[in-house]
This record gives sequence, structure tokens and C-alpha cells, in this order.
Amino acid sequence: EQLLGALQGDPALYAGRFFGNGRGLTEAYRLKNEAFSIFGQIDFEVTDRLTLTGGLNYTKDKKRFSTDVTSDEVFSAIPLSSFVTPATQLFVAQGVATAINSVAPGTIPSGIASAAQIASFAGGTAPFGNVLTPGIYSGTIVPTATATAQGLLALRALQFLPPFQNVPNAIENGKVNDDNVAFALSANYEITDTTSVYLRYATGYKAASVNLSRNSQPTAPALAQLVAAGLAVPNVAAGSRFAGPEDSTVYELGLKGNWGWLSANVALFKQEIKGFQSNLFTGTGFFLANAGKQSVDGFEFEGRMKPIDPLTISLAVTYLDSKYDSFLLSGVGDLTGTRVAGVAPWSITYGAQYDHEFDNGDSLILRADYHYESPFMLVEGLPNLVVKNPITGAVISNTPAIQAARDFKQSVNDLNASITYAMDMGLEFTIWGRNLLDDRMIRQIFDSPAQIGSISGYPNQPRTYGATVRYRF
Repeated sequence: EQLLGALQGDPALYAGRFFGNGRGLTEAYRLKNEAFSIFGQIDFEVTDRLTLTGGLNYTKDKKRFSTDVTSDEVFSAIPLSSFVTPATQLFVAQGVATAINSVAPGTIPSGIASAAQIASFAGGTAPFGNVLTPGIYSGTIVPTATATAQGLLALRALQFLPPFQNVPNAIENGKVNDDNVAFALSANYEITDTTSVYLRYATGYKAASVNLSRNSQPTAPALAQLVAAGLAVPNVAAGSRFAGPEDSTVYELGLKGNWGWLSANVALFKQEIKGFQSNLFTGTGFFLANAGKQSVDGFEFEGRMKPIDPLTISLAVTYLDSKYDSFLLSGVGDLTGTRVAGVAPWSITYGAQYDHEFDNGDSLILRADYHYESPFMLVEGLPNLVVKNPITGAVISNTPAIQAARDFKQSVNDLNASITYAMDMGLEFTIWGRNLLDDRMIRQIFDSPAQIGSISGYPNQPRTYGATVRYRF
């Protein structure tokens, strides 16, 4: 407090004002969304077995959003980078005074050398520079003062409640408007009465998403305009206010069969999304961004069989090969060519249910299911681990942020089971168990708030048993 105050000419300026009780962030957000859609679909039976389908959809979306966020935490509002130069000058003056007083005690009683004394010392001229060890100024005092002043920037980690750049403002209007026309074309051919094949081509649309969290920040171009106009609040950084709309295209080829006791569906597909909306949780809020292009190639299988009347067995298998074809401006830098986080390459689900009905109308239901997901990354990266220039904030390297996320791959092995006795009069008793294998995993990771370099996460639920009583009427 005294140092920062002294650098502004008053050592008592911040006395007792840092990290006071009851100080913090007051948040209020408003969003108004208006949307309408017009759609229609036509089926045309070319033959008894061939059907062509066409669909059209028009959507218009309009969002108006505003923020009213205030911070009364004084320390978080101090632009520490602007103190580096005056702090360096102060520490140099103190270092010179210490050196001079060491050979001429009491020469500078204040402990802070004047500009003339520093010039004499640095230039090696009388009365001080010619009686001290040559090079001590440039070789020791200046580097030490510079390093000490740079240490002020480490205190940024404690500025986790900085002033908020509210919107709308003179540069940002807090409005998002977009519309889209999407369509679908498909052909379905019944090979037999129980088997059909289909081909489908469709486009899709997702409206813009607004960031209503404390991580809502102006984009880099908007921030530059705010700074130029003198409207930027202290310590504001570039970020995102919203993610723009995304447009998708899907190609799908599938086969469906239903033979009574056995049914199966198989589909091959390719999906491309332009402007994919990425949502990265940062621990205190969210960072929204649009990828240039994201694509997924994959297939799905769904099967169901009843070998005997009370028993139903199901199987679902999905394979997804997902990647960012282009994503230059993610929350952790360029992710072009990398896999999409949160998407397991393989997902397999088995299920079985045995339903026995007694003569009195009561039923005994036994059910078990198992879900597996192959290892996948939880997030693409961790923003707080991006290496930046401490003065300008320019990105030096995003490799640590991306590598840290890759070290946290997870898989899923989830087994659940239940036994239910259902009475004909509506009363049900169930004993159940979830995650019976007690598979432990981290479901989400994020940068720890106010702890640069630390990572936090949310674990899944451990093995859990329970009982439920339900009455249906």
C-alpha cells in the first residue's frame, strides 16, 4: 500500500484500502431474445418404395444484452504495469543512495538519491562516481531495481475482481442480429418390408450465443477503440462478448431394419460446421469464440433385440473423428488441426432389462446398463497457462496451456443397475446402484481462480447406492 501510494506522491493514499471486508463484485445481466421461424416439409412418393423429402426453414434471431457490473475492490483497479517504470526509478535512486552512503555515511539521509547524484554515480564523475567500484551502477543496481520492479506484475494474480467494461457503451452496442435459411433433402428406399436405406443432405443453423459472465470482455478491435477514446476501464483485457452464429452441413447414409424381435440402424455421416461455437470455462466465467471450421466423420450403430418376451437387450456404438480444420483465435491460441475436446472417439453402451409380470398385475423389473467412452481431452487448453509478455500482455507461447490440457485425458467406465418391484395399484420400490465399478475420473478441469499455474477440476460421483419409493396415479 505504501509503495504504490508513494509512487503516486502520497504514501498514505491506499492505507487500509486493499482487500477490505465486504468488498467485491456486484453483477447484473440482462438479455432480451426475439426469434421466429417458418418451416415446412414435403414428402413425395415416387414409387411404393421410394420417397423423396424436402424441407425448408427460415429463422431470424435478435438479441439485446446489457451488463451492470461494479467492483469496489481498490487493489484490482490499479494498473500495475504503469508502475513498473516509476518503481524502477525509485529502486535505482534507493540503490544509488545505499551505495553512496556506504562510502560516505550520512551523505543522503533520505535514502533516495537525487537526479544529479544518480548522474554523477552513473557517469563515474565527481563527487560520487570516482570513489565507487566501476560498473556497480549498470552491473548491479539497475538490474536489481528492474527485477524488483517487475515483481510488481506478479501481484496481478491477486487482481481477480478488476473493474468491468460494461456494455452497451460508445463502442459496443450490445446487439446481435442474424438470420438463416436452412434446408434438408433426403431419399428413402424400402428394400424389403423390413429393411430400408436412406440418403440425407441437410444444412443447419445455431444463433449467436451471448457471454453473460464476469469473463465478458470487449474484443481486441473494440478494446483498441475504447482505449483510443479514453473509455477503457483499468486492467480491462481483450476477450469476447458473444460467439457468432454457426452453420452446419451434414451428409448421411444409413440403413434401417426391423424384424420384430430384432431391430438395427446403421449410419455413416460427415458433418462440417463453419463458425463452430466454442465455450471454454475459465473458473470464474466463460470464453466464447468461433472456430473457422470444425468437422466430424463418424458412424453410429443402434441395435435392439428381444430373444425372449420379458428380456430386452440393446447396444449402441458411436465412432467420432472430430477436429478443428481452422481455429486461429481460440481462448488458448491456434488450435488448427487438433481434436475437439470433450468428444470421445469411441462410445459404447450396453443395456439389458428383464420385465416379469405376475398374475396379480405386479411386475419385477431388473435393469443394468454399461457405458464406455475411450480416452479424450476434457478441454482444449487452460488460458491462465498461456505465456504472455508481462508488460504488453502479448502472447509469447500457448504451448504450456495446450500441453497441460492434453495431460488430463479421461475415459468413462460406468456400470449402473436397479431392481424395481412395481405394484399394480401404482406403488413402486426400487433399489439402485450407480457407478458400481467406482470408476473415478475428472469430468471438467479449469484454471484455478486467483492461483496462476494451478488447475482445478470437478470429479464424478463415486459408487452410490440408494432406494426409491414412488407412487404413480
